Amino acid sequence: MKDVAVVALPGSYLSSVGALTDGLALVARQVLTMFAAPYATPMQTRVRLLTADGGELEFAGGRRMACDGDLQGDAAFRIVYLPAFVAGGEAELSMLLDHARPLSDWLRRQRARGAVLGASGTAVMLLAESGLLDGGKVALPDPLRAMFRRRYRRVRVDVRATLTEHHGVYACGAPAAEWSLVARLVERAISPMSAQWLAQATGMESDRRDSPASSADPLVASAQFWLAQRFAQDLKISELARTLAVSHATLLRRFERSLGMTPGDYARRLRVETAKRMLHSTQRSIEQIAAMVGYADVRAFRALFKAHTGASPTAFRQAGRG
Repeated sequence: MKDVAVVALPGSYLSSVGALTDGLALVARQVLTMFAAPYATPMQTRVRLLTADGGELEFAGGRRMACDGDLQGDAAFRIVYLPAFVAGGEAELSMLLDHARPLSDWLRRQRARGAVLGASGTAVMLLAESGLLDGGKVALPDPLRAMFRRRYRRVRVDVRATLTEHHGVYACGAPAAEWSLVARLVERAISPMSAQWLAQATGMESDRRDSPASSADPLVASAQFWLAQRFAQDLKISELARTLAVSHATLLRRFERSLGMTPGDYARRLRVETAKRMLHSTQRSIEQIAAMVGYADVRAFRALFKAHTGASPTAFRQAGRG
């Protein structure tokens, strides 16, 4: 199971680092408390705090913390997060960016290997330096916008947005939006259900009210979590039954009795709900969205989507923009 990397620079804000580390801790705790034995499904993902050289990190304000490693090696991560940091003046920030090539190369490698990337505040400049934001829009703190526009002419600043996404790379322009950023990273890299739990636990406004609720049956709830983490993959319900140490027939019976649908139906519902959010919140093509939720055949995806929503993906997207 791939881990999550928080790549922190000297002067990083504790609160910005804590948004992701605490968010993942909340998700892990909710998972453990929701599922009764023997159906508990603990998260295996760890959060690793990394620095360029693996040395001790000094936060804004002077506090220090030991780190878990550096950017060397061949580890691939599910999420890479760059917390906001104190940059000093424009000259100091320019010098930092001019010497950021090793980090830029590492970020591009991680994205190419499937990592979802996110950055907050000043760290958004590092994403832009890597070229991963080229052609997209970005949320950015107001004091950085003039410098950003001069330096990165292939990226547009969205002055109205506090959170943006471009091909799996997220930018947060305000500290108050960092928890929303974390929820989006969790939704994209871990599961929509985990993101829903996080939104509920932190009291965030959420557009996930139409996501399926967790079952009161601990076996079914554990199956829901397993499916939510794998819904875009080629699912084998027999594998799920083996994981939960029950027969295929028992799993089907209890799932249908609790939720009124089969595990396969539930996985398809997760695919459709995820696609609906992506149609409204991203500029990705229908073909890209279909592939991301598990359909190599876009015609099969269109048929499933229309059967569930009564509208084609294109019509659904247009209605959401109207």
